[in-house]
Amino acid sequence: MKKLILLLALPFAIVAGCQSGPTEAEQKTELENHVMVVHDSAMANMGTIIKMRRNLQALSDTLATQQTDTATITKLQQSVTGLKAADEDMMNWMRNYKAPDTLKHQQAMDYLQQELQKIEKVKVTMDSTIKAARAIYQQHEPKN
Repeated sequence: MKKLILLLALPFAIVAGCQSGPTEAEQKTELENHVMVVHDSAMANMGTIIKMRRNLQALSDTLATQQTDTATITKLQQSVTGLKAADEDMMNWMRNYKAPDTLKHQQAMDYLQQELQKIEKVKVTMDSTIKAARAIYQQHEPKN
């Protein structure tokens, strides 16, 4: 009877022992995937940034030929500059990011945490710059 109980309990003990949590490799992969999800989300805004830069520059050029007050043109140009900076922030992050394949586990985790913070900051900058650019464009866009 004791042998039967031990045999029945053995599969549960094996399963419980295997479910101690994610391995170091799984932890690293999960964090690296999270970094890439934030990156991909931010990258989805690159087209919007390019379009907004074009629209704002065209509007600024049009208003300049109409001799609109310089304050409006300055605001538009500042918005274009902000969009360029947000674009460059993303490009810099991508140029500097290196997959932590050769780092030890803790070094890789620390590196990925730092990169996550950096790319989250880039995303926030991109989102807020786009929002501000849309607002200024809508405020001064040509009425058809």
